[in-house]
Amino acid sequence: MAEHERVLVDTSVWIDFLAGDPAAVALLGRLRDSHRIVICGQVKQEVLQGSRDSKAFVRLEQELSIWDYEAERPDDFVNAARLYAGLRWKGVTVPAAHCLIAAVARGRGWAVAATDPDFHEIPGLRLVT
Repeated sequence: MAEHERVLVDTSVWIDFLAGDPAAVALLGRLRDSHRIVICGQVKQEVLQGSRDSKAFVRLEQELSIWDYEAERPDDFVNAARLYAGLRWKGVTVPAAHCLIAAVARGRGWAVAATDPDFHEIPGLRLVT
């Protein structure tokens, strides 16, 4: 991975980070220090919908707002559907949300930081774990 390559950080890493997992804290610290963290709408939604109450929701929304944000584009949804269908045709099931995150990252030439094993099923996706 290039030293200054952008990394789309998946929900799985944010959850581990918020739980104080040392590996996630260290990973996000390294990515933060090199200004490589980016999130997309799907990740933002997933993190926010996991809030335990409205106060936590507001706090998380503020915390997420400091990171670079990349909006999904129409072609990301088509590419995610193509990815999902191609995997399904091979008998592999990956959540549609993960296909969208992967499509965003692949479309921009970025790696994905994820701990969810589903991302290992996605061909051509560079992972940071």
